[in-house]
Amino acid sequence: MWSTIRLFVSLRPRAWAGIAGLVLLTLLVTATYVGQGLLIANLLFRVFSSVDAGGLVTSLVVIGALQLARVLLVVLRDWWAPRVSARVKEAVREGLTLKLMEIGPGQAQRMRTGDLQSTLVDSVELLDPLLGRFVPTAAASVLGSCLASVYVIAVDPVVGLVVLVCALLAPLSKLFGERAIRERGGRWMVSYRGMYSESLDAVQGMGTLKAFNASGRRGRELVARGEAFCRDSIRLMVVWCGTSSVAALMVPIGTTAAVALGAWHAATGVVSVAGLFTILMLTRETFRPMQDLEGAYHSAYYAIPAGQAIAEVLRLEPHVRDSASTASVLRQDPPGLEFRDLRFCYPTRSAPALDGFDLVVAPGERVAIVGRSGAGKSTVLGLLMRYFDPDAGSIHVDGRDIREFPLAGLRSLVGVVAQDTYLFHGTVRENLLLANPEATDEEIDRAVTAAQAGDFIARLPKGFETIVGERGLKLSGGERQRIAIARALLKDAPVLVLDEPTSSIDAANEAEITQALGDLTRGRTTVIIAHRLSTVRDADRIVVMDSGRVVESGSHPDLVARKGLYAELVATQTGVPA
Repeated sequence: MWSTIRLFVSLRPRAWAGIAGLVLLTLLVTATYVGQGLLIANLLFRVFSSVDAGGLVTSLVVIGALQLARVLLVVLRDWWAPRVSARVKEAVREGLTLKLMEIGPGQAQRMRTGDLQSTLVDSVELLDPLLGRFVPTAAASVLGSCLASVYVIAVDPVVGLVVLVCALLAPLSKLFGERAIRERGGRWMVSYRGMYSESLDAVQGMGTLKAFNASGRRGRELVARGEAFCRDSIRLMVVWCGTSSVAALMVPIGTTAAVALGAWHAATGVVSVAGLFTILMLTRETFRPMQDLEGAYHSAYYAIPAGQAIAEVLRLEPHVRDSASTASVLRQDPPGLEFRDLRFCYPTRSAPALDGFDLVVAPGERVAIVGRSGAGKSTVLGLLMRYFDPDAGSIHVDGRDIREFPLAGLRSLVGVVAQDTYLFHGTVRENLLLANPEATDEEIDRAVTAAQAGDFIARLPKGFETIVGERGLKLSGGERQRIAIARALLKDAPVLVLDEPTSSIDAANEAEITQALGDLTRGRTTVIIAHRLSTVRDADRIVVMDSGRVVESGSHPDLVARKGLYAELVATQTGVPA
């Protein structure tokens, strides 16, 4: 737990000053209690000794001042605590976002969206009681109890040592249940994230569930997950309360032992009556910080497993390391590409996605890669963009290994039009400017016109300022694809990858999209990944993949005449034997 807290605070080092301020405020609150206890002990001694009442009034005034000071200190501490935790939470959220950007889609896409979303939002919010209350209270409680017990030791060493031991055993006893709490907390977090992810899936897939009359079944599954989450929550609380009960026993045990020993020592003359009153008052103030710590510990019930879940993400190491080189200037524009004996296997699969893949693309050449599903076509794109690195082999752009390029420099050289075009919730203009934030209106108009998107954008309610909705759901598939093509034109990258660019387009739009793609590929080194063979007939060369390697290469007429795998694919799609 403490390593997790150090990880969070390391993201915002100035937070240590804020936490130290909270510790100081809490210690001052403890000091007012100790001062009040000493004054009350003195008052009791004066009352029983029949001392002049004038001194009693002064003591009562000081006690009142201490109580007022304590109220002000508590208000200041409660005002300051959420600000300290908010600064750390801001740094944690920034760290999580940067970490996800650092590991990239190769790793992030293997995690469930619901898991990541619950970590980024809910888990971070749960850090409030951990950072704003528990951490400063833990430090202040130990220090406050030790300082108060030192005064008791000065009055009666035996009683003081008993009080100190019992006060320290209270928090230390929790360590015996640490393993059980960690296990239960881990199960609770897994259960929570699973319920969150399944609920998010159900909301996003509501249409599919209704279409297959599966909403009732999914609803019952969500109820079962909710019940499992409830059981895990109760089990966590049971373990937590069990360890807390052992710690809570130290307070009455220590108080009883201190009172008994103090009374005995007073009766035998070891300590004075004034000393006995001091022991009675300060024993209570020695254990008070530990009771505050218990309350802070309870408030951090769910913050600790949530913090551990966040720490797991923050400790992720990217599989792809950025190059220290800053050179991304091309010697030849457009550049050539070379894939040399690539071998790659996904961690979740036993069969390799690429197994000896070799391909050379000349500068300015348009090469189409086709093959059955699972042949490894899209993996080639992932490796070229360095979403992950190959297990063996290398990729060269302009004669240089892509690992020599900084990641940002490499990706600036490659434009992508993907099969599943992702548009962010925002305006058409904002989605276009992702490719080139500095693009002028004239450049945007040229790109939109070349992508055959000008007419439909003009018909939108607010033109370029129309909100496209989440994932561009307010637009049709063909409209989203044309915006993607315009975005690639704005990027103006010398290397272009078209990943199934027309697979989700109807026949009526395919001709326009194909024409736009032809304009887009002109003057660029292009790799076209396709299932729909009608889009690759005009490629300079067609490469056929099977089982992660190239098995055929040539033009469309040549490959059909060979009556090999490509001819089989053509016959399957056209219904006409090759």
